Amino acid sequence: MADFFSDITSTVLSKTLDAAAARQKAIANNIANVETPGYKRSYVNFETELKRIIETKSGHKLRQGVRDLEPVRQTDVISECKPDGNNVNIDAEIADLAKTQGQHRAATTLLENKISLLRTAINGGK
Repeated sequence: MADFFSDITSTVLSKTLDAAAARQKAIANNIANVETPGYKRSYVNFETELKRIIETKSGHKLRQGVRDLEPVRQTDVISECKPDGNNVNIDAEIADLAKTQGQHRAATTLLENKISLLRTAINGGK
């Protein structure tokens, strides 16, 4: 029997929601520490690894690669620091938050639409 909720599309959308939630937490933490001397901002890497998996795997390995994918929180040691050693740019964080909220909203809408299509199919098109 097919598992309609563990297909590749649903899995990618679910993982995208996980990444958006992790990214929102990282951004909130960065904003909370904008004035903390020596604080290094954190960010979540997800899309790069998802793209790599999609481009290099197929079939069962693709499904397993996406299923095993987890958002990775990393520390930004490259961005320019203020004199106090803090590298949080509040304007960039707010822009990232807005972008992340849009990604979350889009993934949620797509999942809702998929569930709606499944309900329609189950109800015989009614």
